This record gives sequence, structure tokens and C-alpha cells, in this order.
Amino acid sequence: MSCRFCSLQSSCALATPQGDAPHGAVPLRWFMVGTPNTGKTSLINAISGSSLEVGNWSGTTLDLAHARANLACGEVELVDLPGAYTLAGSAPDEEILLPALLADPSALVVNVVDATNLTRDLTLTLELAELGVPMVVALNLVDQAEKQGIAIDVKDLEANLGVPVVIVKANVGRGIGELVTAASRAGVGAAKVPYPQELEQAIGRLLPLTESRWHAIAALTGELDADAMMHANALQPAAIGHGSDTVATLPPVGPQDGVSLPTVPNLAARAEAERGSLLASGLDPFLDVSEARHRLAHAFSGGATRPLHAADSAGDRVDRLILHPVVGPFALLGGLALTFHLTFALSSPWVDFLGVVQGVLAGWAEALPLPGLLSGFLAGAVIEGVGTVIAFVPVLFTLYALLGFLENAGLLARVAYLADGLMRRLGLPGRAVLPMVLSLGCTVPAVQATKMLEQPRDRLRVALAIPSIPCGARLPVFVLLAAAFVPQYAGLVLTGLYVAGFLATLLTALLFRGALKGETATGVMELPAYRLPPFSLVFRLAWIRTKAFLTSAGGPILAVVAVVWALLAFNLPNGVSVFEFVARGMAPLFAPIGLEDWRVVGALIPGTIAKEVMIGSMALTFATGAEASSALGFMAGLQDVFIGFWDAIRGTLTGLWGSVLATDAPDGALGSRLAGTLSLASALSLMVFSLLYVPCMATLAAISKAFGRRYALLSAGYQLGLAYLAGFLVYQLFR
Repeated sequence: MSCRFCSLQSSCALATPQGDAPHGAVPLRWFMVGTPNTGKTSLINAISGSSLEVGNWSGTTLDLAHARANLACGEVELVDLPGAYTLAGSAPDEEILLPALLADPSALVVNVVDATNLTRDLTLTLELAELGVPMVVALNLVDQAEKQGIAIDVKDLEANLGVPVVIVKANVGRGIGELVTAASRAGVGAAKVPYPQELEQAIGRLLPLTESRWHAIAALTGELDADAMMHANALQPAAIGHGSDTVATLPPVGPQDGVSLPTVPNLAARAEAERGSLLASGLDPFLDVSEARHRLAHAFSGGATRPLHAADSAGDRVDRLILHPVVGPFALLGGLALTFHLTFALSSPWVDFLGVVQGVLAGWAEALPLPGLLSGFLAGAVIEGVGTVIAFVPVLFTLYALLGFLENAGLLARVAYLADGLMRRLGLPGRAVLPMVLSLGCTVPAVQATKMLEQPRDRLRVALAIPSIPCGARLPVFVLLAAAFVPQYAGLVLTGLYVAGFLATLLTALLFRGALKGETATGVMELPAYRLPPFSLVFRLAWIRTKAFLTSAGGPILAVVAVVWALLAFNLPNGVSVFEFVARGMAPLFAPIGLEDWRVVGALIPGTIAKEVMIGSMALTFATGAEASSALGFMAGLQDVFIGFWDAIRGTLTGLWGSVLATDAPDGALGSRLAGTLSLASALSLMVFSLLYVPCMATLAAISKAFGRRYALLSAGYQLGLAYLAGFLVYQLFR
């Protein structure tokens, strides 16, 4: 049986055929550099076994994320740099790239190249060669190129570039041992771009003032001005993977005190004079440099590729349907409805199973000889409150798995493309849709992802708009209510809620268009090729995201539910609990939107901390006065769990083969109690209000950190007002 990590332990350096010493030592820091969607993060995960976030669109990597791999030569730090098309990018995420590379010139650059876009990616490779960094090329997606009828001659490419070229399949970890071995042969690229003679002479005159050929060219073309060369912001890397400690012998990543980009005071003036002279002679340095790099990259690509057969145009045919301006949006809605149907069909049996487990635990707790207060806390706060929230974890896992499949298959990028035109009509760049898609998982990283937008005004507008998009924490609330009131059409109701959330997001962006002054940037959006992601990758990503939900939300859920339990347990002199007294006092405020029951209104209060806590709160308040669980023997409980597990397996198989309209959403005791308390109009109003009202505390903290406290308060007030208005309209419409 092969062991990928064992092969890494034995391939840190390349020995000669005679068994002599290795050709060279492997650098202890590796920078992953490449254009967006090339598989840099997947490659890091394959080498280190870590779990950095993978996304099939540009902007997924927004800061320096680290992982570490233990090789035969020692511990190697792997740094995931944001995807960029050039070293002189102007977007905030692209501006991280160059300072990181210059901070540690001895580090190895692993240039991840997309075999299906060879000319485009080799242009960046030529820039790295001009920068003079030690490099090895990891050629990814070769299998996709072959499906398109393209074969690549790696030896020819290696000879032209003058650096090792290794074929890898990052998402499944193939070629990793060969890449690690090739690292010992890494060197500075030998390819030299042939610029016009006058341009070469100007570059030669600037070279003594800089430390690399790339800097001389960038100064000459105006891509790197004096301020950019003299100043750089310190970067705070996030340590992710096998721990949080960095490799002790390595310098920090990013410009530090005493480390500045190579320049001298008169470089900017000299470069400006040279540029003016070239323009006067009819040469445009920027255009001529870009054209020369592209021409050489195209020549290298053409020399290293040969046709296998007629390219498969299946992807083009699918794009003609999905990206059609009329058919595309309807296909998108149909796909969204199907996604939610499958979410319910596959997760419902496991929600029921966890409900059985919850009942068994409650029976066991009742049988324990514990003091009354402790027994009440265990059965009420922990099992009833927290357990009801945990029971919806299968829904989250299933949705994350389906979204992960769509994301890595290249379909979510098409969703962003469809929305691109609408974004521009709202005065936002096309890339603004990417944080909106990210917010489907969690709004906090979506707010952080707004830094991919170039203009501060655009970042703020998007950050204020995206809290209306339903995140994963809201999903259990929607599922609970949809299952209780419209079980046969729960998927359609959830589709409507997600569409309503996106419409509210666009409305918010439009409203703040006039209030926030500034310029709007433009950009280019790239569509990745269609790919069939390995199911191991899909399930691993789903588990990572589900575990992150449990890790981040578990503590707050237990804490808040414990507080709610305590407020319910302690009564005022009039015999009413503290929680009920406060909730009844607030209930009249929510009567116009159909929410008069104090138990529902009370759940909205802790919901401002974390939306999933609403379920735990309602589980406690609706269980008050209900019949207590009967004591249950240990073996009887195990038998119930086993039967429930078997029923879940059968239910999953039935859900896979059942018809779309025959699948009910998961239900439970809390849903039945809600159905007996609220009308359909009130339930729909509660869904819409939960969709739109105050963002969770973590989101407000992220907005406050990025833009200031006043904008966090503005977001909270605006979302509360919008939610109340929308809830009122829905209640009046359906009552």
C-alpha cells in the first residue's frame, strides 16, 4: 500500500545516479504563486495534509495562509499567496504578492501553471524569471488539457524556461513526490524576453539602480512608482494547518523594519525620463513589454503543445445554455431549487436520527440520580436546547457538500458571471459578486473578502449589503419553519428565501450607491473550465466547513442557551420567569408583523448574537410545561439508536431515488409545537425577519474592524428596519 507522506519523507533532495550527495538543499519556505483557479491551495493541502480553504474563483486567498510539511530535510513552510496575473497588480489582494516574495529572496517559488491556459500563465512565469527568484513550475490540470485535445511536452517547456517542470494533479495529490524532488534543482529562470533594442538599452541604464531586471522594467513601464517601491505595509500571516507556530529559522513574511523594496531616490525620476524619451520615439514601454512577454509565452506554449484530437466542446455547449441572458437565470433558479431538494432528501433521515439520539440522551439523563437543578440543566439546556441545534448539522453538511461540488466543478463561477452585468448596472465591479457568493457559507469571511475590491467605496457598499444573504447559521431556522408549515414545498420556500436575500442585497447596494461617494473600479472575470471534483475533496471541504461551524458556534450556543435556561428557571415574585417577563414586554412591538407569542419574540433576542441560537431558545421555551422524558434503560436506549441509524440509512437511499415533490423536509417535536402556535402568515413573516434582521455579533465585529464602528451600527440599524418592513409586508400579504 502506497503512502504519500512516506514518499515525501524520502524525496526531499535528488541524489545522483552514483549515490553522491544531493544536487542541492531544499529551501525551507515555499511560496505558491500563480494565476487564480490554478490549484495553489489544493497543492498545499496535498503536500502538507492541511485544510486550507479551496475556492474555484479568484479572490479566495486574500491573506497569507501558512501550512507546514515534514520532509526528510526538515520542516518546510508552505505559503499560499493570492492569485494574480502580474506581479504589479493593483487590487488589494494582488498587492500582497510582490512584498511577500521580496521579504525572503531565498524562498522557493512554486509557480503553479494551468495547462489549459498555458500562454496566459507563462506570462507570469516570465515575470518571475525577471524577478530572479529560485523557481520550479508545477504544471496542473494536464488531464483537463488532454480532454480539450491538447498534449504538453514537459521536456520542451523545461528546456525553454530553464527551470524544472513537474506535472501534478493537485486535487488528488499526484506528482507531489516528484515536485518535492525537483525542488532541489530549482533555479532562476533562464528565459529572457526579447524587448525592442531601444527598450533594452533603457532597461540596461536602470538596472544599476535596482536589484532585479523586473524592477527596472516595472519602473520603466510605470507599473511600480516610487511610493510603491519605498513603502509597503506589514503583512500578518495566518498560520493554518498543523499548528500555529512558524518555522523558527525563517524570517517573517512581508516587509519588515529595515527591509524595503529595492530602490534609490533618483530611480523614479530616471525612469520617468527614460519613459518620456521612449514615448517621444514612438515606443510605449507598457504596451511593448506586455506584447513581448505575451509573444514569448505564446511561442513557448505553441512549441510545447500538440493537438491530440478535436477538442471536446461539451463545456462550450453547456455554457451557451447556462450563460444565456434569458435561459441562464431560470437554469440558475432550477439548480438552486434542486440543490435544496437534495439537501432535504439526503439530510432529513439523519436529522430524524439525531432526534432519536436526543430523545435517548434525555431518557438516560432522567434516569440518573442527579439533584433537581443539575438534572434540569442537563435535560433542558444541554440536551433540549443545544441538542436541537446540533440535530440540524446534517442539513449544513449536505448543503456544504453540494455547494462544494458546484464550486469546484466551476458552476458557482458561472453564477458570478451571470450576475456580473447586474453588478455593473448597480455601479459595482463584477468581482463584487464573489463576496456575495462566499456569504452563503458565513458572512464574516465574506466581509473580509471585500478587500479584493480595489475601491474603498465598493468594499463598504458590498460589506453593508451582504448581511441580507442567508448564511449557513440561518439555514436551520428556515429548515425548521419550512418543515413545520410547508413540508411538501420546503425546497421551493428556501429557494424563495435565498432569492429574496439576494434581491435585498442588490437593493441595499443600490440605496447606498448615492450615499457613498467615490469611484468604481472595473475588472475582468475569468471562467474556470468545467471539472468533476473528486468526491473525497467535496466531502473533506464539507467536513471542514461543518467542523468550523461546530467549533465557532458550539461555545456561543451553549453559553446563550445556558443563560436562557437560567432566566427561565428563576421566577420573579409574580411567578413569571425573568425571560418570559422581558419577552412579553417586547411582544407588542412585533405584533404588526404577526409575532405575538412571547416564546418566538424571546428567541429573536439571543438570535442577535448568533442566528442558530434561535432554535435552542425556542426549544427551551416551547418545552416549558411539556411532558418530561421518561427514564430509559441503557440497553433500551442503544436499541433505539441502532433502529434509528438503520432507518436513516434506508431513508437516505429512498431520498436518492424518490421523486422531487415527494420529499418532506425534516421535522421534529419543536416544529410540531410551532405549527400549533403560529399561523402560516406568521411563520413566513418570521422566516423573512430572520433572513434580514440584525447581523450576528461576529459579522458586526468584522464590519467594525474593516470600516469603523459607525458603519457597524449603521448595518445593525438598517438591517433591523429592513427586516421589520419586509416582515410586515409578508404578514399583511398572507394573513
